[in-house]
Amino acid sequence: MQVRKMISLGLILTMITACSASSNSTALYNGDYAAVLPYESTNSSVKHVSLISDMDCRIQIESGLMDLSKEHFSVDEVEYKTHAFLDYDELDATDGSRGLLGTLRDDNPIGLNPSSDEEFDTGNGIATGPVILVDIYELDWYAGDTLKGVSLSMVLNGSLSLDDGSEVEIDSTQLENYFDVTSNKLVSYMRERYNEITTHIPVYIAGYRLSDDDDSYGGYFRGGYFEDSQGKFTSIEEQWVLIPSTSFTTLDSAKASEFDSFKESLKNVLTDYTYVTGQAKYDDGQASKVEIRVECHAKSAGEILAVGQMAKENLSIFTDTSCRYTVKIIDNDETYVIIQREEGSTDCNVISTI
Repeated sequence: MQVRKMISLGLILTMITACSASSNSTALYNGDYAAVLPYESTNSSVKHVSLISDMDCRIQIESGLMDLSKEHFSVDEVEYKTHAFLDYDELDATDGSRGLLGTLRDDNPIGLNPSSDEEFDTGNGIATGPVILVDIYELDWYAGDTLKGVSLSMVLNGSLSLDDGSEVEIDSTQLENYFDVTSNKLVSYMRERYNEITTHIPVYIAGYRLSDDDDSYGGYFRGGYFEDSQGKFTSIEEQWVLIPSTSFTTLDSAKASEFDSFKESLKNVLTDYTYVTGQAKYDDGQASKVEIRVECHAKSAGEILAVGQMAKENLSIFTDTSCRYTVKIIDNDETYVIIQREEGSTDCNVISTI
């Protein structure tokens, strides 16, 4: 999740008015994709919210797909749209209706989940007719009015209920096999269904594994790049963990200790500093993003600014400069201060709405 983009409404409006409301627009940050403007929203977002309630997880899925797509689609050459093709009706499978997220059956030949009587070997037992594919996210890459590529995220369950009612994790090899086969089906469907997505349009699909662990959201584990009918698959090792948590401490004990020290340092201003939490993204076992939330209640402007000052000064507690740090100071659900230390730097950038 890119916390740096979740800033206050006033600041967002200021930034929007500084940008041209047309194509060939400028991205919010260097190195990111620019949206095709004016932006066209779709009803697919309604489907996403109904399937995954946690907003942080939804943000991580979509922003993570953007990051992974940079290997295949240049931020200098294309701009993005979201769900230009797969709208609510294409995805929907509610109450047994037709849709890609539904089960495969006679009245839903496009369903990408196993049929109700199909056995799926989890590697840890047999599940009959399971829901493996939870959701699909879509990003479309345009140069002017010309489609240059499509990126899709297949969001998959990481565990299933077996026929005996027990809950087990899906073995990594079994989940990869399902992803490889199903992504081929999805690409074939997109090419057959939409004239604009010809065999000359590359399609990138990434698999996101949801976690049932309270300490983790999960992360991307596999990608497939289709320049024609066959995909080239690669493994991805990504994980989002909550801070503080046992998973975070196990994964990165040094940074977990530094977080405890950072949290303790805020006691000088926040005697009721209970709500200092966060999350961290790890790629190939190395932290790439650390995002911290300092949540206050009924604080004055002076107190909020003091908290921000203390947080800025004590970001130096984190000695690893190979990842990006973001701290948000929130009072009564309103974000007033954002502090960010970019990768490779010890300097902090601050945005305050006070």
